[in-house]
Amino acid sequence: MPYSSFREEELLARIKWFIQLRWIFLTGLILTVLIANKIFRVELPFSKIFLVGGVIFLYNLSFYIFHIFFSSLLSDNLKLMRIEANFQISLDLVALTFLLHFSGGVENPFIFFYLFHAIIGSILLSRKEVWVQSILGIGLFFILTILEYFQIIPHYHLKGFFPAEIHKNPLYVLVVCAVLAGVVFAIIYIASSIVQSLREREKELFLTKNMLQKKSEDLEATNLKLIEKQKQLVQSEKLASLGQLVSGIAHEINNPVQFILGNMGIVKEAFESLIPILDVYHQREPNFTVARLKYPFFKEHINTLIQDMTRGGERIRDIIKDLKAFARTDEERMDEEVDLNEVVQVCVRLVHNKVKHYQLEMELEEDLPKLKGNERKLEQVVIANLINACEALAGRNNGKIKISTSSVNNGQEVILAISDNGPGMEEAVKERIFDPFFTTKQRTGGTGLGLSVTYGIIKEHNGYIEIESELGKGTSFIYHLPVDRSAG
Repeated sequence: MPYSSFREEELLARIKWFIQLRWIFLTGLILTVLIANKIFRVELPFSKIFLVGGVIFLYNLSFYIFHIFFSSLLSDNLKLMRIEANFQISLDLVALTFLLHFSGGVENPFIFFYLFHAIIGSILLSRKEVWVQSILGIGLFFILTILEYFQIIPHYHLKGFFPAEIHKNPLYVLVVCAVLAGVVFAIIYIASSIVQSLREREKELFLTKNMLQKKSEDLEATNLKLIEKQKQLVQSEKLASLGQLVSGIAHEINNPVQFILGNMGIVKEAFESLIPILDVYHQREPNFTVARLKYPFFKEHINTLIQDMTRGGERIRDIIKDLKAFARTDEERMDEEVDLNEVVQVCVRLVHNKVKHYQLEMELEEDLPKLKGNERKLEQVVIANLINACEALAGRNNGKIKISTSSVNNGQEVILAISDNGPGMEEAVKERIFDPFFTTKQRTGGTGLGLSVTYGIIKEHNGYIEIESELGKGTSFIYHLPVDRSAG
């Protein structure tokens, strides 16, 4: 909040306090009149005094109602509030002068009520405005005294308190006026100096508070970033450990798989050599079986079984190869020749167990330009996107995933698009989808790092991501990657 707004709030609160103070003054006025009349038997034009009190009541009620229903007009307008404060004080000074006139004029000890307005003005107004209001108040009192002195207006004498003609004593009048003016001006000087000093100190404290608050917010934001970085580091360490584990397991599995594949050829040749012998034996024993299968059925399907076993072993070998490539540690290299089509095919094989439940359509552009980058990191992007697509399609019978690659700008840029016909994303989710630790998978324990990491990898390749999503129709992630990242 700027300091000017703080001053507006402060002045508005003090104006309301001034209105409340006026109710107290009116109560005191009634009590004073009753005491003067009933106890001290002072003879004054009480009807006229109550008339002035009624006027004060009416304009104070008007200010009170105005602040109830139209306070918003003042809340952001400091100039208008200062005009109102000046107007209220001016009305009070005029009303006070009339009250003094009807209650003894220069004889009335309450002439020092002008001091209250000097003090209140110092609190509410600027130093210049306080001096103007004080000169107005002293001027009104001087005019009242002069008019009564020359009998232009009647003088209402306080019988029993002062001699009858004291208001005509020039020395007394001059002394009272001089003392009043001197005290008022001294009060203004002292009060306005103190208030000005306090306002400057208040401004310094306000600015310091705002600065400290901003520093605190910056520190909190930095702390949150550190926490996020720490979580990312922990997650990265977990991923690195997982990569080492995957690499070790893949290596351990690879040896027996190679052994199996090598022996499958021998098994096939052995059966090819055994078939003629088994044919002769079948002629002698028509009902004999092999592995509980009748020989004709066994002979018809043995080659198919061996081929299926070989293909299964080869698939395991390919998956292990892809896992070892995915888990390799040279992730900082950004100068590899990356075939995006090959990246897509490798990733589809790696997540085949998830993708197989849905219709998969691939449109890969032939002779797609190779790009400079990091193959493993791009595989990470594609795998994360495919897994997210599968999770978005969970429970749908007609789930469809489409992967396409293409080149634009005369082969200077390649585009990878991965689409699904899932539920789509709301705009609020779309806006935060790349924020670290933002996840829509709280129930399944998602970390919220996947798409944040994806965003970082694409930026690292000097590319960018487009998201097209419509509720009920699906989502498309479109990755734009420059072939030469140094020119991106």
